[in-house]
Amino acid sequence: MIAPIDFSAMFRASVAEKLRVAGDIDEDAAEALAETLYAEWAQTPDERLNGLSPRAWFARLATPEALTELLTAYARENVEIPELLLERFDDLGAVCAPRLEALARNVEAPPIARAQAFDLLLGFDGERAMAVATDAVLAATQSGELVERAAEALGERAGTEARERLLAGYAGASEFAQMLILEILCNFSGDEHIYTNMVDMFRNRPEKRAFAAKLLGRYGDARAVGPLRAALSLSDLTYFEYLEIRNAIEALGEEVEGEREFYGDPDYEYLRGLN
Repeated sequence: MIAPIDFSAMFRASVAEKLRVAGDIDEDAAEALAETLYAEWAQTPDERLNGLSPRAWFARLATPEALTELLTAYARENVEIPELLLERFDDLGAVCAPRLEALARNVEAPPIARAQAFDLLLGFDGERAMAVATDAVLAATQSGELVERAAEALGERAGTEARERLLAGYAGASEFAQMLILEILCNFSGDEHIYTNMVDMFRNRPEKRAFAAKLLGRYGDARAVGPLRAALSLSDLTYFEYLEIRNAIEALGEEVEGEREFYGDPDYEYLRGLN
């Protein structure tokens, strides 16, 4: 296996003097200069690379297997993953998809390698990537690099199949995964099952009341105004929860008259002190 080289450190060392000589320049000029210097550096032969340029060094890697192995090695050694390695994946294209999927699914691989593999897979094979993302969310018990990126991707582009799988797996998922699933699905309005699960969380899980209220406001189903209004007078309501519920009602196009007092609530007392 090829050992990872810190190309980022090599680049910084190579251009440090040039950047120093450039002096005090504005942000746009600094960015343009850095891009120019990087392009030159990537094409310049280096004795430490047996006379190859950095770009040529990576060009030797001609298979998805070699690329994913090196990507994993960088993550395992905690060395910054070079842009030139990621560009090499782009050079090979969709042929890398199966190996990237395998890496993203490998629970023994370094988390950053799995997350980076998923990011690359999104660009090559959306169907594979959505399957990986769905499985990652359904199995999640806590936050992590892959889970966060998977949830973000699903929230933006989950198709019918992914949404149906998330709903089907909701009941058996962990509490953390259930929150993720609803946060993803609140971006896709018009499904009775999504709405029902959100209302159920709002009514029956007091510790998630504020979270569920926020999602109901985003989901846009006007029926939620009823359960939201009913909760405004609950005796165990905190001021933070009250605000989230009120915001959700207003997001759904209605108003809350007056404002309930929460004397003794830390958030309420803090805000009173600011006025």
